[in-house]
Amino acid sequence: MIDAIQRALAGGDHEEARRLLRRHWLTLILDSRTAELEQLCVSFPEPSDANLLLIRACCRDLAGDQHGAEFLRGQGSLGESGQFVACFANLLLARDTPTKSAIADEARLALASCGPEDDYPSALFLLGWAEVRLRRNLPDAIALLRSASEESRLHGRAETFRLAQANLAFALAQAGGFTEAEELLDELPYPSEASDWDRFEGGLPESTRGSIAYWRGDFAGAVSVLDGGVAAGGTGTNFAAYARLYLVLSLVALQRKSRYREAQQLLLGISADDKHGVPWGTLRSVSLGILAHAEGKDDAARRVAAPALMRSGAPVAHALLAELFQRLGEPELAGQALQLVAVTTAPRYARVSTLVTSASLSAMAGRGPQAHEFLDRALGDAAGEHVLAPFLSTEGPIGELLSAHARRASPHDTFLRAIFAARDAHAQLVSGLLTHREREILTQLRTTLTAQEIAGQLEIAYPTVKTHIRSIYRKLGVASRREAIRAADEL
Repeated sequence: MIDAIQRALAGGDHEEARRLLRRHWLTLILDSRTAELEQLCVSFPEPSDANLLLIRACCRDLAGDQHGAEFLRGQGSLGESGQFVACFANLLLARDTPTKSAIADEARLALASCGPEDDYPSALFLLGWAEVRLRRNLPDAIALLRSASEESRLHGRAETFRLAQANLAFALAQAGGFTEAEELLDELPYPSEASDWDRFEGGLPESTRGSIAYWRGDFAGAVSVLDGGVAAGGTGTNFAAYARLYLVLSLVALQRKSRYREAQQLLLGISADDKHGVPWGTLRSVSLGILAHAEGKDDAARRVAAPALMRSGAPVAHALLAELFQRLGEPELAGQALQLVAVTTAPRYARVSTLVTSASLSAMAGRGPQAHEFLDRALGDAAGEHVLAPFLSTEGPIGELLSAHARRASPHDTFLRAIFAARDAHAQLVSGLLTHREREILTQLRTTLTAQEIAGQLEIAYPTVKTHIRSIYRKLGVASRREAIRAADEL
């Protein structure tokens, strides 16, 4: 399509070139032709045209040049542009939640009046993408992305289909539909190299899988998935930031103290400002508070987490915040965080977290029957998608409360048994409890011997050594020999 636009320009048919550009600019962005697209905009006879400036702003934003994007957007807003270009360019570029919400409402109207020259599949995807970030109505966002997937498939738009499916999986995971999200991810085609949009989003499939693993209580699995997609340098944005958040939460759950300094740097690398409707500052401060508590710095935990009580609209962050304040012995602050969750449409796993926290708070206040009522509701909500993380805490009364609940008549006995098994496995991971053979192999890992040489030293098969090494890494929540030694030394 770029070639067709270039031919129209070369032939002097500027009107046809503008028509083709208007029809295909969103497709070119989603197909990761942003560098070529921006160069094409500059080559038009009137590069200061408002439409061209807004399209260039989108290209700059995907390239990570936020200042350039803001400048071009401001210049483009001064001129006259087409309604479709202006609406969907601004939908992509808007950073704060109120602005993005208002533009998303306009985009719905624009979609309803799409003409033959408008790129309906791409616009439908972009609206669904925006609504996921706004969290206004996740079922609606999921419906939009399903429609975008189908439209893209019907029009043979393979890349838009892939992006729609990946974002649909994320939306389903955010809503608590873990099983369907994993099924979509399993079927998702992976490009040989990251596209412009993949780099812009920052590891969407990995962060989705990691978040699911976390909430299902597979903290070591979450670390394994997220470690490869998280870079310590630079700024964490979009899904790279989600990956950082869930990696840190998983490391804290595993009590991997050897990585706490790295974890703090990862969190500090996340923007404190909203971007594309996501309240990064709230998520960041809550996670820093959780990390500070894990380090035994409770005063710092209260200080860095408290500002999150001043903002609404982040139910998952506030569910985690309520649990943090409960662990800190601050029931009133925990109650404030729970109220912030209550005024939003929280996903099921966040509701499970708040119910478990409410059960713990009730038990600590001597309200036993109410505690069991909250816990029974939590079990009912958690069983379907196997949400285990809120039940695995080693702090507070939840362990004793679960044991007492198991002695009562409950319709959730099967899931309770799964929770007890998960708590036992988690306790083993946290303690770093290794078998005799694993301890032998860990000792050898401190040397320069290779796995093959360790097999010869211990007179066991090489594949057996590899299996034991993988088990050691899983139990310690690490990914390399050096990290395993460091983690073992911290136990």
